[in-house]
Amino acid sequence: MAALKLIETFQLRGIDIGMAPEVNPDWGHRRSYVGIPVWLWVENPQPLTWGPYSETATLGGQTITATARVSSAVWNMGDGRTFACGAGTAYNEGYGLADSPTCGHRYLQTSENQPGDRYRVSATTYWVIEWTSLAGVGGTVNLSTTSDTIELEVNELQSVNVKTNGG
Repeated sequence: MAALKLIETFQLRGIDIGMAPEVNPDWGHRRSYVGIPVWLWVENPQPLTWGPYSETATLGGQTITATARVSSAVWNMGDGRTFACGAGTAYNEGYGLADSPTCGHRYLQTSENQPGDRYRVSATTYWVIEWTSLAGVGGTVNLSTTSDTIELEVNELQSVNVKTNGG
């Protein structure tokens, strides 16, 4: 089928993950803490990572146009939880410890029992590709792409309450 041949030429790929916390140069990796918000977003979205992406070609005597769009991104947080979000909101320091308004997560346990003491975070992007031909025929193809994995160390903060006399 001509439409599938055109779609096979698409070089769709997984998103670049934006995440707060960022990599700390002193540690060489990302580190967060139980209960602290982690922000997630699509870093530098491009037509081949987030869409829309369109191509038109004449194949086998048929002129086909195909357009790929992301329908959802499903985040795998490495702790057994997954959820769908849109493109998310990029973090900036002015947000402090607030939750992301669009795509975020809070870990409930440290990563100490994970390989290398890190959770592995990834996102699977689900694409819908609609195609039409000048002959009036059309259809839909579904594909998915997966991001590179980001590692995140999650530790635990502890506090101690001290009662003072007279102070």
